[in-house]
Amino acid sequence: MDIDDKLAKKVDLYASVAKENPNVDIGALMMNALETQSRNLVSPAAKKWAYLISISVPPFGLLFAVKYFFDDKDDSQQVAWVCVILTVVSLLIFYFGYKAFFSTAGVTPQQIEQIKPSDIQQLYQ
Repeated sequence: MDIDDKLAKKVDLYASVAKENPNVDIGALMMNALETQSRNLVSPAAKKWAYLISISVPPFGLLFAVKYFFDDKDDSQQVAWVCVILTVVSLLIFYFGYKAFFSTAGVTPQQIEQIKPSDIQQLYQ
């Protein structure tokens, strides 16, 4: 359920309670709903950390995605999907960058594996 939908349901509930009992302070109830709504969110620092890890170390971004998929915060599902998207984008950038690097160098990974340490030492001498 979306954050706005939850808040709208609370407002509707408070409005129905105010109709039944005119002594109820609906303004105070709505202020309370807004305050509690903002408390049940993932902190900005946690979001930044998860997004940074998802971009810089892609496989570990999926761990944050799993963590936030099962979290009970209101916006945790959104944070989890952003982590998945950032991880996939980062992996694609890495893959295509790796492929472009080796295609422009004219060297295949098999050729690099065949390089012996003694060959590199001879270059330094």
